[in-house]
Amino acid sequence: MTIDPIRLALPSKGHLYDGIVEILKTAGYKVRRASDRQYEAVISGHPRFHVVFMRPTDIVAQVNEGRCHLGVTGYDVFAERAAEADQARVVTQDLGYGGCRLVVAVPESWIDVTHAMDLVDLAAEFKDAGKTFRVSTKYPHLTQDFFLRRGIHHYQVIDSDGALELHPSLGIADVIVDLTSSGTTLKDNRLREIEGGTVLESASCLIGHAPALRAMVDEGEAGPLALLLDAMDGVRASEGWLHLEVVGSPAEPAPRTAEAVATYLTEQGAQHVARGQVWDAEGGDAWRVTALVLAKRLTACQRTLFRLGARRVVGLPTRFVFDRDGESTFDRIGREVV
Repeated sequence: MTIDPIRLALPSKGHLYDGIVEILKTAGYKVRRASDRQYEAVISGHPRFHVVFMRPTDIVAQVNEGRCHLGVTGYDVFAERAAEADQARVVTQDLGYGGCRLVVAVPESWIDVTHAMDLVDLAAEFKDAGKTFRVSTKYPHLTQDFFLRRGIHHYQVIDSDGALELHPSLGIADVIVDLTSSGTTLKDNRLREIEGGTVLESASCLIGHAPALRAMVDEGEAGPLALLLDAMDGVRASEGWLHLEVVGSPAEPAPRTAEAVATYLTEQGAQHVARGQVWDAEGGDAWRVTALVLAKRLTACQRTLFRLGARRVVGLPTRFVFDRDGESTFDRIGREVV
């Protein structure tokens, strides 16, 4: 069975939208959208893909129903609905942006509550006092699973889509379970995370409809799913890296100097370090070392490289990085959906 068109659901706005559009563009899949009020789009040069835009929560439902074959949402959104999304599968759990954590946060004034296990005693104290321990969250299923695993049974979940940070101060709830990245919003509202209180690590993720994934996998390595996933793998693997070329002076003792440069780069965390012989414009012997180096580390390395005998240091942006020893997303999905 061939799926035509392949419907790809993307978030209609926000950081989840910005991040995936940039990844797709870098990978050679530029989304053509006339305005942010347009809810359908095409991808230049890839006519099989038909893009639709919707809320992240709706994306999980539409992919599960098979109306959309692929979708990008937050992993937190998918995990909250995983029990009812039996036909949706995670293709890539972390697309490399939108990282955050779902955490339990308590009022700063609760100095005796520092760990998640303190909530066990706290819930019991509320019960003994004839009160209800209340937890506000947008993630009731994940919250209930988290509390159940820790033996916490006496509490009430208040399911809310509002600004949860206000709930403790307004008396709506005693604690909250909400997303945070830097913790600044919690601190600004006199709340703090507790140790062991991370419910879930989340980021943007790619999901797919299981039967559709099987059909697209059957189209093979030259099919649209393989080409898309390989391109996205290459882009994600190149994130933050530069292709470094270090060329040494012919006057230097080539083997020893090239070896020293290669060793130094390896110590600095460089990857795929290789060295070899080259020739300059006059035909004289020289040496070259190539590597992948973190962009933020290059300027700190250049002077040492010159002292080791480098004549020229060039750092080039990387668009794709493919590693034969690593399993591709397409190969993994091929195993999982068989």
